[in-house]
Amino acid sequence: MESNLPVDPKNLTDKGTKAVMSTAAGLGMLGVNALLGIPVVGTVISAGLLGLGAIGLFGKSKTDKASGTVLAAAGIAGLTTLFIPGVAHSLLSLGGIGLLGFGVFNLISFLKGLKSKK
Repeated sequence: MESNLPVDPKNLTDKGTKAVMSTAAGLGMLGVNALLGIPVVGTVISAGLLGLGAIGLFGKSKTDKASGTVLAAAGIAGLTTLFIPGVAHSLLSLGGIGLLGFGVFNLISFLKGLKSKK
């Protein structure tokens, strides 16, 4: 029965998951970037992201490792704001906007696939 569908259900599920996760990560990264301007809060958030990233890197699944890498990179970039604030804020902003764009692209693909499934 699945072979009659114009869109592979697994592909559609993957697109939807990537859309939600990328959009949430992009918004989170832009939010963290805004909070990094507060001296103590920014340092605590950066250290927390670095810790969560390290935990994710030791995960078993490929998704855990990818999430851990992104969180660790955000934590390192956040801690970098203590030394070179302009560059770190720019990188976090570009990363957040890039993740948002990737999420919107996958959301459009998901909606097109969902529409063709009817």
